[in-house]
Amino acid sequence: MKRNTNRHRSDDNFLHAMEGKVITVYRGGPESKTGRLADIQSDYIALQVDNKIVYYQWKHVKSVTENTSETLSPVEPAECERADDFQDLISRMTNRTVQLNQGGPESKRGKLHETGDDFLVLETDDDGIVYFNADHVKSISAEQEEDGQEEERPEFEMADDFHGIFKRLIHKWVSINRGGPEAVEGILVDNSDGHYTLVKDKEVLRIYPFHIKSISAGAKGAAKKDENQDENKGEKECAEEASHEEQHTSSKKSKRSSKSVRSSKREKDESYSYATVLRTIDYRWKHGRK
Repeated sequence: MKRNTNRHRSDDNFLHAMEGKVITVYRGGPESKTGRLADIQSDYIALQVDNKIVYYQWKHVKSVTENTSETLSPVEPAECERADDFQDLISRMTNRTVQLNQGGPESKRGKLHETGDDFLVLETDDDGIVYFNADHVKSISAEQEEDGQEEERPEFEMADDFHGIFKRLIHKWVSINRGGPEAVEGILVDNSDGHYTLVKDKEVLRIYPFHIKSISAGAKGAAKKDENQDENKGEKECAEEASHEEQHTSSKKSKRSSKSVRSSKREKDESYSYATVLRTIDYRWKHGRK
């Protein structure tokens, strides 16, 4: 949605007057950050917080306060991403680990795999692949890129827009939104007028993709649960293998011990037999001298 031109100009004048200064974005809440206003673009601003840049989608910013009495420790200016708009900015962070939103139920950290016209695909630790409606993303920050081995690319749905993602998830169990009172799960059913129906038990909800912040296939937290199950299975297999090896080692020791006892007994018997023979010979020799 385009902003009013007059308001846009007013916002630009207001912001440019504070560029390079210490400001606080939001007066409170999980999105509130204090830092240096590093850049101003058409629909987003860049705030340097320590050595990190946080990009705020301007239409969601409810307040900006200049901190005239507060100074920050001098840090080297961080380089900002330059993009035409906020969606283009997100696309430039593809294949990097990002923090989506600074707090709240829709705050997620993960690897950004792909972007569409109005959505992004994020791989998270607990929910697996999550599709976020870019229109509802309040802020984003990217972690420093690290050289390393390329990880296996997970499978995910792809479409031109967020509506297309919904169409690809029809008749699947999905999780709508990450948390809060608007979070819900159920089977997604298509309606002809662009709306969708979510069915869970006896509850039927009518939803419209534009108002949805995020969607993922499967139950919420399923990826973490599967990971824990795999870890438990691996630990169980390791324990069973260790127990098997211990039993095998114990059996070998028992066999060696039994063999050693038999060998010792045989040596004792042989020694005793030899001593008896010596005494017998000695006895006969003495008997012969008489």
